[in-house]
Amino acid sequence: MILVMSGTEEGREIVKELNHRGKELLTTVATEYGFEIYDKMGLGHLCLQGGLDVNGLSKLIRNKKIETLIDATHPYATQASLNAIKACKESGIEYIRFQRDETTVEDQPFIHIVKSIDDAVEWCSKSDRERILLATGFKSVEKFIKLKNKKEIYVRILPVPDHIVKCIKMGIKSSNILALQGPFSLEINKAMFKQYKIDIVITKDSGNVGGVPEKIQASKEMGIDVVIIKRQEIDYPIKYSSIEEVFSKLGL
Repeated sequence: MILVMSGTEEGREIVKELNHRGKELLTTVATEYGFEIYDKMGLGHLCLQGGLDVNGLSKLIRNKKIETLIDATHPYATQASLNAIKACKESGIEYIRFQRDETTVEDQPFIHIVKSIDDAVEWCSKSDRERILLATGFKSVEKFIKLKNKKEIYVRILPVPDHIVKCIKMGIKSSNILALQGPFSLEINKAMFKQYKIDIVITKDSGNVGGVPEKIQASKEMGIDVVIIKRQEIDYPIKYSSIEEVFSKLGL
């Protein structure tokens, strides 16, 4: 049996194709929103919801007789990947990492690359610009909330009711919450930036699939600073950046 840790568009493509080919598999997602997507695809019966630590993964591997684990989690879900690597090593099964390529970023004065969310917060605190669009997901909001008395913070997050409520409780104004499913086109990004008078965009390097090039181009055209948080480097036992390579490794 194959276990696919997904939660990304490519992860869903892998699950869909494996199921189409009649392979025995399970997939895991961290959130209810992720499960709902699989349910709408008619694959909810293959999906387990909830984050798993090393012990939880190892138990699942034993109980379901998993032989191969495909880690197709988000490029920034580093702890999930580290847990998977360790669980596979301890269980003696094959680990395969799928990770989308990084975005090719030209050296331009409006682009600022930082190593962490904390570094992004520090950069913003020192900038004389005041209207931030945080496009790095719900979990990073708590890091930026310390700037809410100095900056106008807008957050672009998935339309998950619990996340919206928590943002409001943290101090984000409801009118500053853009609860939408991306990725977004160049035109939509430009319209949002203009509507809310954004002058700083914070993003992770989620690759082309994550709409990073469109954010950068929209910012360039509108004179907006872009702060890109780099991916954490992990020494993966094996890593591919195309779904075709993953299936070739599986002998499919």
